[in-house]
Amino acid sequence: VYLGEIPVMVGGGEFIINGSERVIVSQLHRSPGVDFSFDQSTLGDNRKLHSCWIIPERGSWVELNVTKKDTLSVRIDQSGKFSAVTLLRALSEKLSTDRDLLRQFYPTQVVKKGKTQTQNAFAKSITDKIAVGDLVVLKTGEVLVPSGMPIPETAALEIAASDLAEVEVIDADVENLDMLLINSLHEDPTKSHEEALLKIYSRLRPGN
Repeated sequence: VYLGEIPVMVGGGEFIINGSERVIVSQLHRSPGVDFSFDQSTLGDNRKLHSCWIIPERGSWVELNVTKKDTLSVRIDQSGKFSAVTLLRALSEKLSTDRDLLRQFYPTQVVKKGKTQTQNAFAKSITDKIAVGDLVVLKTGEVLVPSGMPIPETAALEIAASDLAEVEVIDADVENLDMLLINSLHEDPTKSHEEALLKIYSRLRPGN
């Protein structure tokens, strides 16, 4: 049946529009804005798992959730969950690397080797601090401490004896840090702005 743009009802809530069958469905329309909620029923230690929905006038819904593993996950239009750090990398090239992200959310400092400072003193100053970016030996390319991980004492001694002249760390004790972003960083498989864009695109359109 073809009657131009005139809908013709054929029964049971079905219409023929432009030669194609269409069915009337109910649709919930949410007001645009940002909604927050939390769930306390699933945990026994009085922690609250917060959630957030970003609802635009038109376009994709973005859902943010704090997980039981103390990470921040994202879901776009009911797609599969992925780390919020992936979304942050994709939003801006200025947040492309681990170092850029950690500098954005945490106070950092660069610890330099003093000319009169002993190796043990330098190692002690960086032990148990969280590395900002991978700590790599320049000569061999070996990664001593991955980005976002605390520096153990053995690795601190290796760094003190290596050719690294300075180390950038988060300027706070691990006990006093909000680990949400750091934990989310560990779950993020991407390492750059371009990789993050491809990861999100593959989630939203898995067939392409």
